[in-house]
Amino acid sequence: MKIAQRTTVALATALLYIGFGTMSVSAQAPSAEDILSRVDANQVYSTIYYEGRMEIVSGARSKVKTMKAWAEGEDKAFIEFTNPEDRGTKMLKLEDNLWMYFPSEQDTVKISGAMLRQGIMGSDFSYQDAMNSEELSTLYAASVAGSETLEGRDCHVLELKSDKSGVHYPRRRLWVDKEHFTILRGELYAKSGTLLKVLKVLGTVSLQGRRFPSVIEYSDQLKKNSRTVLTMDSIVINPSIDPGRFSLQAFTR
Repeated sequence: MKIAQRTTVALATALLYIGFGTMSVSAQAPSAEDILSRVDANQVYSTIYYEGRMEIVSGARSKVKTMKAWAEGEDKAFIEFTNPEDRGTKMLKLEDNLWMYFPSEQDTVKISGAMLRQGIMGSDFSYQDAMNSEELSTLYAASVAGSETLEGRDCHVLELKSDKSGVHYPRRRLWVDKEHFTILRGELYAKSGTLLKVLKVLGTVSLQGRRFPSVIEYSDQLKKNSRTVLTMDSIVINPSIDPGRFSLQAFTR
């Protein structure tokens, strides 16, 4: 779940996005950099709180996880799961560190190495997805690949490439709504060119002059018939959050 100051969606992401909303539209086609900056502007916040629902579908089976989430800047995020099966399970991000707390075992586990590629609570959102929270424009060089109509919406198609270390998807292809500058579809690729994940923004809400993605579907292309839909409700942008929320002491209470 991509949850941070400058992020596309995560979970814990998500998980988690003003000034371009009143900008006049130039007759000249915007550059790739302009488009990506406006995408980022839709998703920028200092802090956020939301209540979420994550539906995880694998073949004919599905399960639902519910949660509450807080995030501050790029470096702090806290998620507490609230569905009966997982109540009290928590996730904490502090800079480049990530922990999970499991109340049934009263155990705190640091997530690192190969574990980061695993899905959060069995979902299609990996822990890596939760860790990547910077603006896309700071991570990628962008180019315009053309225009297409997607779900009845005119879209810019962007190609994003990155050679920076720590970027888990060195290449992305994005379909960006020309009117609202929200991502409608994204394809996430490995360095080898393998398509790893597909994301779709299924719903947005208007918040503080921006179009914020509120319903996001991720599908892991390395799994068969697998997808996860994250729905964010009761979203509050830039709320006041107790600094103690983001601490290991509060984590295990």
